[in-house]
Amino acid sequence: MIIRLTIENFLSFNEKTEILLTPGKSRALRDHVVKGSRSRDIDILKSALIYGANASGKSNIVRAVSFMKKLVVKGVSTNQFIDYAKFKLDQAANDRHSQLEIEFHYKGQNYAYGFIFNNQLILQEWLFTFNKEKDFKIFERTTLVDEVSITFGKLSISKEVEKRLEYIAADTLPNELFLNSSNHRNIFSIKGIYPITDSYRWFEEALTVVFPDSKLTGMEVNMESDMEMKEVYQWFLTELKTGISGLETTLVDFFSHDVNLPEALKNKIAADLKLGERAIISSLDNMRYSLARKENGTLEAVKMMTRHKIKNEERYTLFEMNEESDGTQRLMDLIPAVTELSREEKVFVIDEIDRSLHPNLTFKLFEIFFRESKNIRSQLICTTHESELLNQDLFRKDEIWFVKKNKDGESDTYSLEEFRPRKDRDIRTAYLVGRYNAIPKFSIMEGMPWKSNE
Repeated sequence: MIIRLTIENFLSFNEKTEILLTPGKSRALRDHVVKGSRSRDIDILKSALIYGANASGKSNIVRAVSFMKKLVVKGVSTNQFIDYAKFKLDQAANDRHSQLEIEFHYKGQNYAYGFIFNNQLILQEWLFTFNKEKDFKIFERTTLVDEVSITFGKLSISKEVEKRLEYIAADTLPNELFLNSSNHRNIFSIKGIYPITDSYRWFEEALTVVFPDSKLTGMEVNMESDMEMKEVYQWFLTELKTGISGLETTLVDFFSHDVNLPEALKNKIAADLKLGERAIISSLDNMRYSLARKENGTLEAVKMMTRHKIKNEERYTLFEMNEESDGTQRLMDLIPAVTELSREEKVFVIDEIDRSLHPNLTFKLFEIFFRESKNIRSQLICTTHESELLNQDLFRKDEIWFVKKNKDGESDTYSLEEFRPRKDRDIRTAYLVGRYNAIPKFSIMEGMPWKSNE
């Protein structure tokens, strides 16, 4: 679970800005707070909603998380630039370095991981564990010109293991994260370095970022069989009253021309799918496929179709997925996310969760998430324009965040809790009339300039 995200000099964020996912003073909806088991532990919120006008920078928060995940898990090629943009509307920002840091909870530990960087170098990098009282250093890294130096702290390791880590540190490239380079050196079996391996695994396995156009990449779901997959979709489609009677599947050859995807992408998806995993993907013509890597290593692919009851008959007919509405297709993308969140220690960061969905459907998805993920250390963080979600019976005040740009084009974040609205206040209406300063504001202009003033 994410505890805090800090962004500085990255895209529209110039000065240091943060999103905090620890509970404030509110006593409402206590089941939205995952409490620690010890007095020194940190309580964490189950969700965050991020509002803002178009181009306010709310999607850049999602891009910052995605950038961190990509740099940790995939890294960069030798001598390749670190591909990102600093804040462009302040010349001084071009001469400053950027910084990203994320605090998160995983497998009983709190971690603070971050780095200071520019397009050429990772200048500093750090990993700490912490509680309410103290921080414990795992490693700190500095880069001077082409030399990477890393010191280690609280690790219960032998001298031999320490030497091995020092060799890996010495081989880490100036534009490469140590968290990336070390976890690509087959270190997972080494005892005593779980803070390094678990931090990497959190980025790789527990954190998922979903953009509005990212459905082609697939979404891994831990479903053991096609029958279970169909049962899960059937449950959601019935619960959400979509009018769809069920899901049918038929075996297909994933590498045939019938599956409308580039060959390179097919190969990548197949290569990334691990034993026992399943992915739901969408083709270029909006068909849906479920891929599974069987225990014997073979790849099984099935096409997903929806079942509809024929009027006044006891028969059903099948619809191709691209015959369904945009909202139903978007729902098919989100069902695996809510399923995972109800089962495992996962974090989903979703940009524009409300895209193509009816407000009541989006509202219901969150209700299902909160209800089904009780006592699970999972978290759902979303950007949205959907004002119907501004409901204090569904969300706590400290779960609602706003992003706005100032006159200099700099994005800033703040929580609804700063406004201290009463529990009985209609926060949706207050938001729409500009009470929280996170909606577009228009000036009154004269007629279109190309029209004649007759």
